[in-house]
Amino acid sequence: MKTARPSTHLTAAEAHWVEAESIRQLMVQAVGMQGLSFAVMTAMAAMLYGHTPTPALVVWYAVSALLCLCRMFLLNGYSRHGKLGHKLAQTIFFIRYTYLDPIISFSWGFSVYLFSDKAPANMQSLCLVIVAAFGIFSVTYLSSHLRLLYFFLGAYTLGLLCSMAAQIMFDQAFHIYVIQIWFVLLVVLFVLFLKKVGTRMNRTYIKSTKLQYRNKQLIDSLTQQTQTALSAVATKNRLLASAAHDMRQPVLALDIYADWLVNEPSASPELSPKISVATKAVIALFDSLFDMAKLAEGQISADAMHVNIKELMEDLIVQYHPLANAKQLSLRTQLLDCEIWTDPMLLKRILGSLISNAIKYTHAGGVLLACRNTRRGISFEVWDTGVGIAPEQQHLVFREFYKGSANVGTSDGFGLGLAIVTQLCELLGCELTMKSRLGRGTLVAIQFGASAQPASHPL
Repeated sequence: MKTARPSTHLTAAEAHWVEAESIRQLMVQAVGMQGLSFAVMTAMAAMLYGHTPTPALVVWYAVSALLCLCRMFLLNGYSRHGKLGHKLAQTIFFIRYTYLDPIISFSWGFSVYLFSDKAPANMQSLCLVIVAAFGIFSVTYLSSHLRLLYFFLGAYTLGLLCSMAAQIMFDQAFHIYVIQIWFVLLVVLFVLFLKKVGTRMNRTYIKSTKLQYRNKQLIDSLTQQTQTALSAVATKNRLLASAAHDMRQPVLALDIYADWLVNEPSASPELSPKISVATKAVIALFDSLFDMAKLAEGQISADAMHVNIKELMEDLIVQYHPLANAKQLSLRTQLLDCEIWTDPMLLKRILGSLISNAIKYTHAGGVLLACRNTRRGISFEVWDTGVGIAPEQQHLVFREFYKGSANVGTSDGFGLGLAIVTQLCELLGCELTMKSRLGRGTLVAIQFGASAQPASHPL
């Protein structure tokens, strides 16, 4: 039975991470090997001195040493700045390998001309082993980056072939020509062997690096999920503690009123409204907690449809006008006769909560409910001339059970209204923003990405 070969296909994110990791690994390895490479090059030049034409040896060593020093300089820059980010590391990396490494590879391959049929036989064998070892070692540590491996093999092979061509051209010996034919075959076989080994090592490296990436992603995901779970537990504990604290006052009030009513039945007309207010406070708290639980469990969903903005806002004005009149506040609107695609019930609940909150904290002036068709889309805005919110508190008012210094009693709310508004806005996919000046008033805006469409009226 034929087994399937594991896939090395990479996603875009995996490919980017593998590329960056291969660069990092190559640069780290190259930093430690430049000194050894320079030492071997110097030793080889010293061995060949006096056995090969001096001008050719001097030119080869000078060019190779200069390139090696350039690589050391670039690698030193990578060691000092490589941790600044992958972009800088890749820039230094490609300067180093795309331009310098193939030239050095060519010079090592061409070095065969310096000792072939010129130096003693034992020295030729030693130098040939050094050149072959350079090729094998380079393939080993360049295998993590396949494109650079191919650059190296091409330049290395070209250097070997050019060394043979130079020997035939300058030495002009027939026996050398015959020997070089066999040498070409050996070079081709050797390079094919290096290519096969390097390709297999690259495939193994990609699989290993891809596994590291996925393990990292899994660890990050588990860490995030753990933090989310711990945050959810902390939020629930805070909700329960805050709910118990806020429920204590109306429940104690009910207990006191009940005892009072038992002892003085004649006080029923006076106590009944107070009992009703305390009962409504407890019910309101339970309703808010149920809403928070439903939103957290995803039990509330948006049912989008075409909504007439003018009709929706007129309904809100009718609903909250008595509340504004009771505090002698004006409640005005700026209407648009158009339609938007959203959930009307959730949108009405959001705007209603914002209007109610604005009326609650406004003692003089009034509240404005406006709708504007902006370049970013449709925007619903609630303006008030109320007490405003201090800058240091503006990022806290949308948290659960948060109440400002002007709203510490349960009779004025439990601090859940704006938290519910925040989650409903996330459910509808709209952006919630707020601007406020202490003592001057507040603006809360809900921005939809879609633009409003002209309203369709029945004939």
